[in-house]
Amino acid sequence: MLNHITTKDLHPAIGTEVFGHSIARHLNPEHIHTVKQAWLSHPVLLFRDQDISDAEHIQFAQHFGRMERHPSISHRASNHPEIYRVSNVDEAGHILPQESNEWLYINLSWRWHTDSSFRHIPSKGSILHGIEVTSPGGETLFANMCLAYEALDEKLKSRIAGLTVTHSHDHILSLSDELYSRQHRGEYTPLPPVIHPLVRMHPETGKYSLFLSPHTMTGIVQLPGQQGMALLDELIAHATQDRFVYCHQWRQHDVVMWDNRCTMHAVTPFDNQTQRRIMHRTTIVGDEAPIAAC
Repeated sequence: MLNHITTKDLHPAIGTEVFGHSIARHLNPEHIHTVKQAWLSHPVLLFRDQDISDAEHIQFAQHFGRMERHPSISHRASNHPEIYRVSNVDEAGHILPQESNEWLYINLSWRWHTDSSFRHIPSKGSILHGIEVTSPGGETLFANMCLAYEALDEKLKSRIAGLTVTHSHDHILSLSDELYSRQHRGEYTPLPPVIHPLVRMHPETGKYSLFLSPHTMTGIVQLPGQQGMALLDELIAHATQDRFVYCHQWRQHDVVMWDNRCTMHAVTPFDNQTQRRIMHRTTIVGDEAPIAAC
């Protein structure tokens, strides 16, 4: 029991359901402090039955930090640009044409990633509201990157200590051959490549974790070429084992918030030419550049 809320673990490694909290109503400092404390010990929190507006979503998220605006301009909600529309449905209610830039871009979320890893200061966390959900398919997978790091053998920990990785938003676009081959790929806020530590320390808990984001990583600075990519592939395969991963099966008006400083996530495929999936996400600005593990 944490003051007014109770919690229930959904997976041994990651994923915790919260009971007794309304995102729209429980906004006083005591309630928010309780959620913050729960979040630090449970990096993926689930709140069921939260039928909230975008304005209420943003108001809740602002208690945890400033809001990012996603670099893909066409995916920002027109009335609330702080909302990133993780959706295969446009704002007029139509499923996006599969030849559109927007449809091709949103499909890239099916890959494992960490939100805003392409920024000099990556995001602190994300809050996702399931407005129209799919089943089967469209589940969200979350990996505990602290436990993944802890489970590495000491030899591999020593091997990766001090290594840094280049992350690039442009690399996301290159993962879709069709999108990348186009002269006009959509409008995006320009972001230069950045370099982050491969092993980072959480600024609040002090825990070490792997900092992986497969859809933005272009290589290890100290191990150029295939040698570095092979090491990243080895770490990705390790971190995405079932023992570290919770699979969230969405219900309408679920809200999930996760800590991007110690997790990674992906979406399972679904028939996005016929099934509607509308998810609205806020992304919380990080406090500082990632801290390299000592």
